[in-house]
Amino acid sequence: MSQRSGRPVEALMFAVGMAVFALCAHREALILPRLAGLLIAGLALARGIAKSPQPWGLLGITGFARYRLIYILPAVALGIGLAVYYRGTQHQTLLPERLEWFCLIAAGIGICEEVAYRGFVQGCLRRYGLWVACVGGAVAHAAYKCSLFVLPDVAVRADLLWLGAGTIVFGIVFGLMREAFGSVLFPVLAHATFDVITYGDLTSAPWWVGIFN
Repeated sequence: MSQRSGRPVEALMFAVGMAVFALCAHREALILPRLAGLLIAGLALARGIAKSPQPWGLLGITGFARYRLIYILPAVALGIGLAVYYRGTQHQTLLPERLEWFCLIAAGIGICEEVAYRGFVQGCLRRYGLWVACVGGAVAHAAYKCSLFVLPDVAVRADLLWLGAGTIVFGIVFGLMREAFGSVLFPVLAHATFDVITYGDLTSAPWWVGIFN
């Protein structure tokens, strides 16, 4: 791991900014703190990339040996397995019967999350070792994900403990994939596959995605 991979202050700023944005995302009255959160996160991202001697490496967007292409298979298989399990817990068919337009947006969101948290945040923390980097990226991601469900604009039931714990556990797994396989590509594929299968048969975006429409 490069000791000059990034600075933790940018990782913290980005995590806090995105959590504030997500917390305020569904309340029109909180538009100013929502925008402030995005601004903080954006500045942290820009500053971290600008100060990194290897910006693409910081984000985990790196080249890798051709033999590692074989890891695409377990990455996709992991995404499929997680999606099938999740759909089962929601009493849905294990696989979508069709794919609707929203699966593309869902996959796009998942890709952005992986580049942000397994890429940028984890990259900024790599100087402190494997586990600090992976756990830090996972916790930051969980903070963002859970914050989306704290102040919903519709009546919903959300088990934040389950959501947070699951996001951290699988975030660590995805983080380990980045380090073991040498690229953020593999957790990106796993996450995108999960999102396509999980949300593939939705005909409209769920309420928590309304902020991206």
